[in-house]
Amino acid sequence: MFLVACCGDGSSTAANENANGAGSEFDASSNTLKDSRDGKAYKTVKIGNRVWMAENLDYETGNAVCGEMEYLTLYGCRYSWDEAKTVCPGDWRLPRQAEWNTLIEFVGDSSTAGKILKATNTWSDKGRYKDGTDDYGFTALPGGVRLPQRGKTHQSFVNSGAFFWSVTEVDDDESITLVLRYENDAAATLFENYKDAGVSVRCVKD
Repeated sequence: MFLVACCGDGSSTAANENANGAGSEFDASSNTLKDSRDGKAYKTVKIGNRVWMAENLDYETGNAVCGEMEYLTLYGCRYSWDEAKTVCPGDWRLPRQAEWNTLIEFVGDSSTAGKILKATNTWSDKGRYKDGTDDYGFTALPGGVRLPQRGKTHQSFVNSGAFFWSVTEVDDDESITLVLRYENDAAATLFENYKDAGVSVRCVKD
């Protein structure tokens, strides 16, 4: 396996624009985000002092992998790291490694946060594995990761847990990913991950 262990909100609806003109509308009263680029709406949740998307980003781009199989549409799109850095709607962005750490520490610690952040369904569909408790409404689902095949032009899909990019770079080839695995019901771990892997995105509000 290529993974190596390592290491404010407002009170009303407002339209925002990022540098690329891709707007968003955030309604703190209903905990929703509307992506003005395609009109899709997402649940949001405030955990600690940060507002997070409570669903995976599902904005289709030329290089994103979206709806690879019909039953996977629930999990949104998977993006390379380079694309993930720029794909969040206006006033939202990819979280830093430190923000993932803060989230983990707020809900528990690295040995328990996985269970707390996982959704209360879908995880047990795979047989002997357990659903989470979703105590804070983050609702992490096992969207998996697309693994780059070295020396080949295609990729293979592996549904082995929930994977989420951070913007934090390790080196030219790798950056930090949060992973919640099937095999470990409770843990939440940060890993070094190849940038050309296909990984889910949860944006955080600026």
